[in-house]
Amino acid sequence: MELKKNAALAVVLLMILSISTFAETKINQLNRFPLMDLPKEIESVNDLQLKVKEYADRIKQGFAEAQKDSPYTFYMRQAKDGKTFEEADKVSLYGLFKDQVESGKKIEERIIKKDQLFEWMLYYKNQTKVLRDVVWDGKEYLKAYVVTAYAYVITVSGENICKKFEFWIPTICGNVSLAKPTDVNANCMIKATPKKVEAGKLITVDMSGSDYADAYEITVLHEGKQVRSQKLEGGKNIWETSFDKPGNYEFDAKAINNCGLASTNECKDSIQVTKDNIPPECALKVSPKDGYCGDKFTFDASGSHDDDGEVVEANFTLTNNDSRKSESLEPPVRKRPFILEKVIKKSGHYTASAKVKDNLGAESKNTCEVSDIKVQKRLYFLVEAGPMVAKGTYTGYIFARVGLAYLIVPEKLSFIASGGYAINLGCDFFKSHFLSNFLLNVHFKKFFVGGGFGFSSKVRDAVFEDGKPRVEWKSNIDIVGNVGYDLFAPFNKKGSIFGEIRIPIKKGLEFKRNHAFLLGFRLLF
Repeated sequence: MELKKNAALAVVLLMILSISTFAETKINQLNRFPLMDLPKEIESVNDLQLKVKEYADRIKQGFAEAQKDSPYTFYMRQAKDGKTFEEADKVSLYGLFKDQVESGKKIEERIIKKDQLFEWMLYYKNQTKVLRDVVWDGKEYLKAYVVTAYAYVITVSGENICKKFEFWIPTICGNVSLAKPTDVNANCMIKATPKKVEAGKLITVDMSGSDYADAYEITVLHEGKQVRSQKLEGGKNIWETSFDKPGNYEFDAKAINNCGLASTNECKDSIQVTKDNIPPECALKVSPKDGYCGDKFTFDASGSHDDDGEVVEANFTLTNNDSRKSESLEPPVRKRPFILEKVIKKSGHYTASAKVKDNLGAESKNTCEVSDIKVQKRLYFLVEAGPMVAKGTYTGYIFARVGLAYLIVPEKLSFIASGGYAINLGCDFFKSHFLSNFLLNVHFKKFFVGGGFGFSSKVRDAVFEDGKPRVEWKSNIDIVGNVGYDLFAPFNKKGSIFGEIRIPIKKGLEFKRNHAFLLGFRLLF
């Protein structure tokens, strides 16, 4: 039992020790123990160089203390002048820092933000000391100069790694701090465009997608034989060139990191150089060819082809034949299957045309258009007229109405609003009167049927029939039904015949003696 207690206590002590070992030190103010005595902030790279030289002893002592228990055995500069990696100059971390500051290169002004982590920070209190695992916890951002250096490092296990070191020096105190070093093994990526090009035309070789690259080496092979090589340095990652000889060209590249180490991943691309380019052939389909305002029309150039390459772009134009106005349908389509959808809002006859481009930039020469695309309107004026009889004695009338018709769902559902006058041709106690309709019609090809409601002004006076008084047929709401057939339907017009029944909604007006039948012709235009 005592043994178990001792074991548990040992585990707890180990946990406490581990937590304290990896704990971060948060600081929220600087300049209490500055590494450099600064009468004013460091204002330039030149100021920084002077101060690093002035306080070299303090800084060197701090680096030596910071590098105790380092995971690296030593550092090596980039191999130069034909030397191998093993022959490269060995340098301490302080030497790496000092040399980079003296060079004045890769030094930039940045901001230390809240929660930024540093592996260590140097400060001075009677002697140079090291504070490890430091986190900036201040409310304000701090201005600092960042010195960036690269070097091979040899780990204690013998592994060779290229590392990026960032030394941060706050301008108010000069406390040199090291951010966590990062691996910078180069990863190469190459893109040569266009994929097919005429001899003598410009080619672009783009290496900008590579990671951790300081330079590039590109080898060019023509039909498997090396014909050219190119090196890009000084921040350049784009190479523009051309080839006069037709054939297949392959680019084999390597990215070189800041330590001079080449990438190991495969990095290749290829192009084809041709002598003469055959323009592509365009093909165009439009659907539907007959539609209505607000419909979505599809312009399809997927049937286009290029005999010696590939189609890469399609441009569509739509022309209103009535107004002679043309518009380019934007944007150009640069992805297969080269289909574009467009809602046409204005009625008219249209012609659609297309041009396609191949991967060498050649444009199609053939005529590629679809004409007589019909876009009919949805809103129409209407006139309608015909005979009418009103039950009582089936007194004869002639009626005429005007109004509007709207195709809610063309060829399936429509709405009509109309109003007009019915003129009495016979019996005195029947009156000429106003009548109107609000109808929904359902269409079945050329047939239609529908209903709704309407309004009629006074139709008939009160009279006696068979010794009994008949209720006066006053102004009233009517139930209306109609059925009809379309006789003709040219562009933006329609002519129909229809039958209509009207039944007043009023107590005392029974159907058998109070209704009206109409037969008419309706024209939409």
